[in-house]
Order: sequence, then structure tokens, then C-alpha cells
Amino acid sequence: MQEQSFHPLDYLSLVYRRRWWLIAPLVVCIVVGVLVAIFAPRVFRSHATVAVASPKVSSDLVGSAGAISREERVRAVAQQLLSRPVLERVVREEKLAPPDEVDRAVDAMLQPDRIKVEPVSLLRNVSGGDRPQLEAFLLSYAAADPSLAQRVTNRLASVFVEVTSRTREARAEDTSAFIATQLASSKERLGRLENQLRDAKEAYMGSLPEQTQANLAMAAGIRQQLESNAMALRGEQDRLTMIERQIESMRRGAEDVLLPGGAATGHARVMQLQKALADARGVYTDKHPEIQRLQDELAQAKRDAEHAMKQPEEERLSTLKFDPAYRQLLADRETARMRIRDMQRAESRARAQLAAYESRVESAPKVEQQLQSLTREYGLERDQYAALSQKLQAAQLAESLERRQGGEQFQVLHAAYLPADPESPNVPRILLVALGLGFGLGVAGALGREYIDRSVYDVRGLQNQFDVPVLGEIPRIDLGEAA
Repeated sequence: MQEQSFHPLDYLSLVYRRRWWLIAPLVVCIVVGVLVAIFAPRVFRSHATVAVASPKVSSDLVGSAGAISREERVRAVAQQLLSRPVLERVVREEKLAPPDEVDRAVDAMLQPDRIKVEPVSLLRNVSGGDRPQLEAFLLSYAAADPSLAQRVTNRLASVFVEVTSRTREARAEDTSAFIATQLASSKERLGRLENQLRDAKEAYMGSLPEQTQANLAMAAGIRQQLESNAMALRGEQDRLTMIERQIESMRRGAEDVLLPGGAATGHARVMQLQKALADARGVYTDKHPEIQRLQDELAQAKRDAEHAMKQPEEERLSTLKFDPAYRQLLADRETARMRIRDMQRAESRARAQLAAYESRVESAPKVEQQLQSLTREYGLERDQYAALSQKLQAAQLAESLERRQGGEQFQVLHAAYLPADPESPNVPRILLVALGLGFGLGVAGALGREYIDRSVYDVRGLQNQFDVPVLGEIPRIDLGEAA
């Protein structure tokens, strides 16, 4: 007999044969799912909306608080909300536990998914105006009692808003006090550095780096003064030499000594009169009165010169003391000596000043190096003082805004509602999971039972089992129809 091919109806025969393996797990899972949905504890979650109110003053005064990202704000809100002081206050005010079990109640509230903080979309002004949008957060609490979930959610929202406002105000006050303390310390350090810098500059006055150009200019002026003084000194020394030579010549009675004012003595007087007489003869005759006067003076000058040459040296000196010309020369010599001494002293002082200014110029780099660290420290401290002053002003402004609630504030936008449906258990989900699990277990059981069953139910199974040809097939005979 020809081998029969596989027919899709064979699957129906498989389902028919293993129908109880399919039905039993499905029924059991559905029953278990129904029991879980019926007897599982109900958990209700209530939601409240907390909004971040826009500042009441200009954003330029409030600062850059609006630059905080939503993730950072949600994290900060969650940390503030889940802090133990907030939760302990909620437990006490709602009387969730006896006084000696407050910590246990707080730990229960801190369980995962008990309290949630989720950001929501920005809410526009319902009036349709141009007011800024509000950034809001959903605050929720889960409990077995819906009224308890509502009360705890409302209490959490109100306590969070109150504590946040107080915390911000206290933080602003502490910030102002801290910056004020730092500013006072910086001011004290700045004053001490100013005194040190002033003392150092007073100690090095004249050698400071900023005085280098002035020192160079003074040194150049002193050098010019020294040159002028040197020229004047040489001229005065030459004059003194000439005066002393004249004095010495008068003491020796030399003929060529010319006295100040054109006067002459001794043979110089004779030579002067001889020259004058020769000049007069070129103009007048010998009988002219001028010629006769010059001849008489010449004769007298010759007699005086001869008489002076015959006198001893002591007498000549004593005579010279009464000579006005000689005395004038002595006075001029003393004056010249005094002027030379003054010029020499001025030169010494100028050279000392020049050396001092040159020393200041040479020591300026060393002084600059010594003052550099102190000046740098003073500059840094001054910048820090200015920065702290600005921060203190900003902190005081923020403190004033927080006290008047002019900055960014939290407010309860929508109070918690009474939940009508529990958050868990989710009955449709449980039934769907039970149905899927029962169907999967039934199919797996039927296929497994069919795989391990070695019974023969049709021609194909017989051929596969014994590998023999089938000569004929007797169809199933229904005994009821045969009768």
C-alpha cells in the first residue's frame, strides 16, 4: 500500500488526544490569577502637583537659578523631600506611628516606590496671558488606605514647601554670615599687607623701581653740574695762580707787575710813563704842558724805583702792607681761595649725591625682586577682597529676597485627590499573565506527553515504528452506528 502523506488535520488529532494536558494548566493558572487578583493587598497612590513659582522680581536680581536643569532640580527636590526631618514631621503630624516607632515608620516610607517625584510638562497660565510658565513636579505617596495616601501626600507637599522655604532662607542667612566673616578676615589681611608694603617702600624709598627714571634724570643733572663746577673751579684756580704771582712779584719788586685797575709800581711805572711820553711827543711839542708833566712824573718814578730797590725786603713788605693795590690783591686771593673751597665742597657733595643716585639705580632690580612677592600677595588679596565684597552684596540681596519671598518659591498647585482605583494589583495584567502562562504550560505539557508516548494511532505511526508496508487499513467503527 502506498505511504500516506502528512495532513494538517494530524494536529487536530494531537490536540484532541492531549486536550486535558492543554486545559488543566490553563485552568489552574487562571484560577491562581483570579485568586491573586482577589486576595492581593490593594495599594492606592495619590498625587499632588508642586510647582516652582516664578520670581516676583526681575530675573537679573534673582540670579542664575533658572539655569538649573530639570534633572538636577528633580534630584534636589527628591533629596529634600526624602530627608528624615521632613518624613519625621509628616509621621508625627499624621500620627502614622507611636512616638517610639517614628524611625521604623520613616524607614517604611523610604522603601522603593513608596514616594515618587516626577517632573511634568510646563503648565501655562490658564487665563491665556503672557505670564511665565510654571515648572511642576508630581509628588505621590502609596498606601493601603486611599484616604491615608491622600492625607500623607498633602502633608508631604505642605511640609516640603514650608521646609524648603525655611531652608532657603536659613541657607541665605548662613551664606551672608559666612561671606561677611571671610570679608572681615580678608580686610584684616589686606590691611596688614598694606602696612608691610608701606614699611618696605619707606625702607627702600629712593630705590623703588618706579623711581628709576627719576634717579637717572637726577644723576644726569648732577653730572652736568659737576662739569660746570669743574670748569668754574679751573677758572678760579687760574685766577688764584695769577693773583699769587702778582703778589709774589710785588714782594720781589719786579718791573713788570701790573696792579689791578691798570696801576703799576717800580720799574713798571717807569716803563708805563716812558710809553705815555713817547705817545704824547707824537702829538705835542716838548714845550707843551702835558709833555712837561709826563717828564716830571717819569723823573719821580725813576727816583722812587731806585729808592725801592735799595730798601731791605722787610721794609718793602711793611711798605706793601699799606699799599692799597697790594691789600686788594691779598683780599682777592682770600676770596679766590674761599670760592675754590666752596666749589670743592660742592663738588664733593655732588659726587656723593651722584654715587647715591647711581647706587639707587643699581639696587632697583634687587629691591623690585624683594618687593615682588609682597606686591603679588597684596594684589591677590586685594582681588579676593573685591570678589568677596561683590559676593557679600549678592548674598545680602538673596537673603533679602528670601525673607520677602521675592525669589523662586515652591507652591502646591494641585492638592492630592482621593484615589478611586488601586495602583496595584493590576487585575487585567494579572489575568493576561495567568492566561499566557497557562497556555504556554499546556502547550509544553501536551508536546512533551506526545513526545514520550510510544503508542501507534495511525498508518504513518505504524510504518515509522516497524518499517513494514501496510496492506490495508480498517477504519474506526462506531458501535452505535453498527447496531
